[in-house]
Amino acid sequence: RDFCATAARVDAALAPTFSNAQQPSMLGLVGRMGRHNPASIVEINPHQTLWDALGRHFKDPRLHQLFARYATYCGSSPYSATATLMLVAHVEQQGVWRIEGGMHHLATVLKKLAEKAGATFRFNTHVQDITQSGGRASGVILKDGETIKALGVIFNGDAAALATGKLGTSNRKAVTRQSPRVRSLSAVTWSTLAKPKAFPLSHHNVFFSDDYRAEFADILNDNRLPRAPTVYICAQDRSNPNNGNKTQGPERLLCLVNAPPVGDQRHFEEAEIKQCQDQTRSVLKRCGLDLDFPEDATVVTTPTDFEALFPGTGGALYGRHAHGMTATFQRPGSRSKLPGLYLAGGSVHPGPGVPMAALSGRLATASLLADRGSTRRFHRAATFGGIWTA
Repeated sequence: RDFCATAARVDAALAPTFSNAQQPSMLGLVGRMGRHNPASIVEINPHQTLWDALGRHFKDPRLHQLFARYATYCGSSPYSATATLMLVAHVEQQGVWRIEGGMHHLATVLKKLAEKAGATFRFNTHVQDITQSGGRASGVILKDGETIKALGVIFNGDAAALATGKLGTSNRKAVTRQSPRVRSLSAVTWSTLAKPKAFPLSHHNVFFSDDYRAEFADILNDNRLPRAPTVYICAQDRSNPNNGNKTQGPERLLCLVNAPPVGDQRHFEEAEIKQCQDQTRSVLKRCGLDLDFPEDATVVTTPTDFEALFPGTGGALYGRHAHGMTATFQRPGSRSKLPGLYLAGGSVHPGPGVPMAALSGRLATASLLADRGSTRRFHRAATFGGIWTA
């Protein structure tokens, strides 16, 4: 109860002063909190790691490890991430939602709404460059040479792609380039159609490693796949509480283990992935779940594959990590250093995950409209990003 109360106070302190701000700074955040609620500065506890803070609340090592899992929600290690992340526990208690039809249905509905409002979508279209005119972003150039002019450009992709020149060398200074050392976690995933045995899966399941600290040391210190990984499984077909989450025959499963974000530095060999898969099965079996990965019904995605999907990231799935008290303030805001170019997505403020990325889109839109003038009609914007051909 004390942990829940603390998490609630951290969330209450940060929601209005941090998440909804365009690009908060440590000085500005402390100043606002000091004016409105000085005690909240102590509550957010940015100086302590999440692991150490949880030790004050949970003596059972299993609970300690369980609640430390929240650090991975933003691709970080609980041994280095700030204690502020305990607010995720409070947010989850407010409700964890599933979308009827799956996450893809959300994208489909948003597309229909946007088209109704006049938007045009071009899929599988490679953006080669962002054009500039008069010191401002003025449109985009496609791979086939076509130029689309715009009064504003919103890039909904990883900021690292800009900083590494993936969208034109003249745009590299639009964001600050960051060292690969500050990348968040990557992953190895198995999307499979299989029949789990002997374990009553729920929709979301986590099977923990016996040595959590060693797992993060393998990934972040040695840049290797964990020898004893923690395994997340999403049992996508177990979403109907009316039938007790029962299924018949093989079912759709997404299995995920954390991995180092070095997909741009080396290729993960088949033998290495096979060894990780065997270790994953061993962890699951220790926990009581017997699961095969049928070769003809399994798709494997590695950090190298994620780098191909999201160039410039090394396969990092959450932008930069949240290690240290200032890390969160190092994320780019909605306004880039190039006027007219705005940023959205999980690599910019306020952070990764569908709700936060959606909020970043709102912040980018608000910035664009404010810069154009709230009473002036905005005629054309080019918004792009996410996935493109390497």
